[in-house]
Amino acid sequence: MEDIKIRNAIISNIEQIMKIEHESFYETVCEDRSVFLDRILTFPDGFLVLEIDGQVSGYISSEIWNYLEEIQENFFDLNHSIGKLHAVTGSELYISSIGILKKHRGKGYGKLLFSELSRRITEKYNILSMILIVSVQWTVAKKIYEKNGFEEVKRIDRFFDDGTNSDVIVMRKFI
Repeated sequence: MEDIKIRNAIISNIEQIMKIEHESFYETVCEDRSVFLDRILTFPDGFLVLEIDGQVSGYISSEIWNYLEEIQENFFDLNHSIGKLHAVTGSELYISSIGILKKHRGKGYGKLLFSELSRRITEKYNILSMILIVSVQWTVAKKIYEKNGFEEVKRIDRFFDDGTNSDVIVMRKFI
């Protein structure tokens, strides 16, 4: 039986987080180490890691934004500074990134991380909605988000520099 723990990320987890990031995403889509460090330092409540048998095996990071009906495409820019939009008094939780080591995928750990982050943040902050982006090519992830109440609200053309310049779908869920 695996020993599972979810806790706030700390600076010393950065190497494991970056390993997961590079294992999870196309190289030109991976965000920079400095971006993850900034997220951990700026909003530790919104950055969780999953430990399996003492090894960091997954992460989820987020920001709190002021809710806007009219979604601005540049809000989702990769490698943006969390300080650009993060406001703890906001009401929308932006899930900025989630990743699980390949050997642990398909076991429900992503859903567990997502659920735990949602629970922690909605208990502590006045969150009324959640927002995220997903590549049109990531059909499995999109289906998971749809099953969890997220709906497509916008598409951003040619967002990812992933060899095909794939579009992304902006999805939102009201709580």
